[in-house]
Formats: sequence, structure tokens, C-alpha cells
Amino acid sequence: MIHVLFNALASTAGGGVTYLRNVLPLLNDCDEQQRYLVLLPQSDPEHRLHLTPGKVTTEVVETGGLLQRLWWEQSELRNLIRSRRIDVLVSLGNFALLHSPVPQILFNRNDLLFSAEFARDLQTRKLGRELLAHRIKCWLAKRSIKSATVNVAPTAAFAQKIETTQGLEHVKIETLRFGFDAETFVSNQTPLPDELLAKVNLRHNCRRLLYVSHYNYFRNFETLIRALPLIKLRMKQQTGEDVQLVLTTDIQRGAVYGGYDATAAAELIDRLGVRDDIAMLGAVDYDKLHQLYKLCDVFVCPSYSESFGHPLVEAMASGLPVVSADLPVHRELCGDAAVYFGVFDETNLAERCVQVLTDQTLKKQLSARGLQRSNEFSWREHVRQLTALIARVVESVARA
Repeated sequence: MIHVLFNALASTAGGGVTYLRNVLPLLNDCDEQQRYLVLLPQSDPEHRLHLTPGKVTTEVVETGGLLQRLWWEQSELRNLIRSRRIDVLVSLGNFALLHSPVPQILFNRNDLLFSAEFARDLQTRKLGRELLAHRIKCWLAKRSIKSATVNVAPTAAFAQKIETTQGLEHVKIETLRFGFDAETFVSNQTPLPDELLAKVNLRHNCRRLLYVSHYNYFRNFETLIRALPLIKLRMKQQTGEDVQLVLTTDIQRGAVYGGYDATAAAELIDRLGVRDDIAMLGAVDYDKLHQLYKLCDVFVCPSYSESFGHPLVEAMASGLPVVSADLPVHRELCGDAAVYFGVFDETNLAERCVQVLTDQTLKKQLSARGLQRSNEFSWREHVRQLTALIARVVESVARA
């Protein structure tokens, strides 16, 4: 029996929570001769995962902030591995246990650690302290990659980006594509709360653009906001219809989300006079997101930094045509099921949105291609490859 420890302490939001929600139940039921202990952060208690008794055991660990977590991982985690007789460590949060006493599989999933655009963004915003912290994390990420037994990335594009990073040219990154379960995604038919629906303009003469993300800098909200007046003007001229941007966040002056200050974006909204054209829903429960996708006409993804992009797959599976920033990762995920625009070019973004909104043939083509494309993503296949990788690592160590 192989005993595997999953360090998921960094999985506090977004893609990390999505990963655990989908992968742990499948590990719980798999036929492999493996047992799994999963360390969860205090902010994501185990009862949210709805696990039945099986091969997965979860434990909640309270470590505090980032620095406290990193310290705990480099000290107490080592002791836990020995006391629980762990055979393989799977680190899900970009940073490895240095000099691990057992083989370690490191998941690299944070493109910011390899993004020149993000560093420039912090410089432009004159966030010196944040830039210093970012550079320290980048250094630690590189050292982690060199320390791991096996490194994995969720897309080939992201793997290639890491492999071409200075100092990592000789590191091999395996691609383990993340999955999607359409049946699970739409299983909850509980309606969206009335207070959310009341914010969405559902009139027949309004077209709705959707972006699913909490606020941060690298999601590039500002380019999308600057494009909105252009989209409104051109749609009014061409079709006479109104346009509403639907967001799953709330951009207000003085609001800070996960360390990202939304004040500049809020001021841009007010300066352009488009606040009444934006439905700010705040966080929407994951199991109700499919209903929000169905209410909208186009999914827009302006992000300038991604290693995967779960909402893109969710949008395609919902039959929603996609307008996406032109990144290698986005093209790998969407292929010909999306139209692309220059990452920071609001005029090009507006042109693409209007093109999809007004060209019904193109809209239907993108929708059909997206539905087909979404079928290529499978959490079950991801788990099959992951358990095979774990077995392969143990076998290689036994042979050494």
C-alpha cells in the first residue's frame, strides 16, 4: 500500500478549491493501491468537500498567513511525513518542501511566478513592497522546482513557459491537464438568489457579457472596463441594443480583495460613467454558476496571466461563445472555440465582442465548437494520470 500526503494548504480559493472539490471524491473511489491524507487550510474545512468514507482522509491545519504557512511546511510537515510513514508527498501549492525525506510531486499552477507582465504591473502601480514579496516568491518557486522529484503543470503552454525561464532550462515539466465534469457542474438546480437576479438586466434588448473572477490585478479588469463604453456605443449604433457587463466580484473604492486594491479600477468605472452598466454580483456559489453562464450572451476573459483557466472550460461547456485575451494557454484550452484580442488592447476587445454579439453564424459556431472542446477535459482522466504518476515515482525510487 502506498501512503500519499497531499499538501493542499495553499488551496484557499479559485482553482485550488475547484481542484479539491473535483479530485478528492475520485481519489476516494479509485481502485489504485494508494491511501491519501489531505491537509486542508482552515478557510476550507473538510465538510465542504462532502467526502464519504474511503481512501481519502482529510485534516484541517491552521497555519495563519503565507509566511506562517511556509514556515510550517518547512518544519512541521517534515515531522508529519515521518510520523505518518508517508511514501510520496504531493505539493499542490507551487512551493516544495525543500530536501523532502520522501519523493515529491510538485504542482506548478501559478503563472504569476513566471510573469514579466505582473512584475511590470506592480511597478506601474508603485507597489514596492508587493513587488519585493513577489520577487522572493519567484525565487522560492524556482528553488522548489529544482528540489522536486517530479514537476507538473496543468497545460503544455505553462510547462513550456517554466522550461524557458532563466535558470530552469534543464528542468522537465510534465503536463497533467486539469479536468471538468459537466454532469456535476449542472447538478444543483436551485435557482440563483433573487437579490442576484435583480442586478442582471434580463430585458430582451440587452446583451450580457460575463466575466467570472474575483478582483485582482492580473485578471486585467481595467482593459475590460475601458472596452465597455466602446462596446455600448457600437452595439447601440448597429443593433440598437443595450449592453451589460456581469461580474462575480464587487469593485468599490477602498475595497481590498486578497491583497489587491480595487480603488483604481473603481475610479476608472466612475470616470467612464459605466457603473450602471455593470452588474457586480459578488461571489457566486460554484454549484450555481452554470445558471449564470446560461443567462449571458458572451464570456469574456481578459486575464494576462493564467496557467489554466477553469471558467473558460465552464463557459464552453455552457454553450457560451468566448472572447479571450490572446495567450498561449487560452489558445491551448479553447482552440477555434474562441476569438482572441490583444491582451491590453481595449479597442480590439470591443471589436471582438461586437463581432460575436452581432454575427449569429459566428456565435453559433463558437458555441458548438466550445461544447465539443469542453468534452476533452476530464477530472477522471486527470486522476488516472495522477495515480499512475504516483505509482511510477514510487517504483523508480524502489529501483534506485
